[in-house]
Amino acid sequence: MHCSWTAGNDLDAVHDRLAMSDVTNASIYAVTPRVQFAGWTEPSPSPITTLPPELLIEIFAYCVVNEPLVPLSLRNVSWWWQDLVDTSPRLWQTIVLDDGDSRFSEQQAELWTERSKPLQYDIVLNVDDPDDILPLISPLLPTIDRWHAIRLSGKRHEEVLMDNLQITPDSLTHLHLCHHDYEQDDFDEDEPWITLSPISPGQTTNYALNLWISSLPSPTLLPPLRFVHVTIAEGGQVGLHTQPKYILEFLTACPELESFYLSGFPHDGPVDRPLPMVNLPNLVTLHLKSTCYARAILSSLNTPRLENLFLSHLNVDFELHSEYNEPGDSDDEAQDYSQSPWSDQATGMGLRKLISRSNPPIRVLEMDFCDMRTKDFRYVFDRLPLLEDFYIVASDMSNNVINLLRPIPPGFEDEEDNITRLRLPRLRKLRLMNCQRLTGPAIVDALTERVKWTDAKYPDFTLTDVMISGCVGFSPWDRHVLSTVLQNRLML
Repeated sequence: MHCSWTAGNDLDAVHDRLAMSDVTNASIYAVTPRVQFAGWTEPSPSPITTLPPELLIEIFAYCVVNEPLVPLSLRNVSWWWQDLVDTSPRLWQTIVLDDGDSRFSEQQAELWTERSKPLQYDIVLNVDDPDDILPLISPLLPTIDRWHAIRLSGKRHEEVLMDNLQITPDSLTHLHLCHHDYEQDDFDEDEPWITLSPISPGQTTNYALNLWISSLPSPTLLPPLRFVHVTIAEGGQVGLHTQPKYILEFLTACPELESFYLSGFPHDGPVDRPLPMVNLPNLVTLHLKSTCYARAILSSLNTPRLENLFLSHLNVDFELHSEYNEPGDSDDEAQDYSQSPWSDQATGMGLRKLISRSNPPIRVLEMDFCDMRTKDFRYVFDRLPLLEDFYIVASDMSNNVINLLRPIPPGFEDEEDNITRLRLPRLRKLRLMNCQRLTGPAIVDALTERVKWTDAKYPDFTLTDVMISGCVGFSPWDRHVLSTVLQNRLML
């Protein structure tokens, strides 16, 4: 659990900790008053005690240039010096943070940012491991509008100047974490460990913090992060990968998250357990791409406000490790053909768990090289009453799935049901791209029946935009027949 800390209360603890470090005393001796005692003779005043405060501050500032931690030692000399140091912001304008002890560095950072107000300050990071950067600078993010420069030292030397950036705590909205294996022989030493940049060229409204790391930091090392958009990108086939457990744990440090994008690489292996349950009350957009851990992640999220769900490149043709035995894991009764049966099941079961837990108001569902079993499509379609846009590419979905879009006549599926029902009752946009197993007549019949019924009963929630492309079973004649019903709503 993240521990809060008050600068004033623990000042002595910080001083004691620094006193045990290698802070040189040479600078202190140069300015510390030393008085000789001989028997009972009254101590003679040191000349330094007669200096005006302005000159003392100049001397102290010279000491700070040589040793940024000197303010803590200076303020311990006398009550007068303590008051002078504590009320001189220019003496606290360089924050030096060392890797290996992020909790103590957090205390130090909070003290320096408080004492340096309202001036800008520099951050010096003595790090050998890029994974320490985010834990070290995260306590300073709430005052990023006062940063002058970030300087990395240690194993690497880098500098990020803030002069041309107009970043505020509210405009730093994006965090991009890229996994990189720094042990690779072909690693380019000129590649940065950290950058700050606008999220798009030419605009100064929102900025991103970009970090290259080898592993995700533990949330126990982080304060709550205010990022609303987080991207985690794995390193590809020869790069580093991570476990869903560590992704989920990291997300617990982002309580204000509105958008999350995971870009992985298809690799499979046992899932480290237990998986934490992550509550993301503000998440609106979720995008999972090229990962074999979609089920683990989807099954572990509570997203009551999720509106946009993008699932892309999740299909794989090899068997996935699985330790699940949940309702719905049985074979698909439709027994439809699939080139990716294991990932179809994983995606469908993960989406089932997400929907059953959160009941999210999903309005957009895009599935790009991502598929499900027929019974999973039916489960999902039955439970997304607000879905407006459904987009699917390269699916093995059969006519059984497209038939789910037909109106359901009374008693057809439930003998007690005496009204006509409609799955996805608010569906307005439908895109079927490269769905090779769908036949033209099935598409024409299902959509014709649906549109005639919705046009008559619910014209505000009828299909307004339909695109069918690359489906080999959908012939020019089928397009002509469907266009007589949809007219200009069928896009070429």
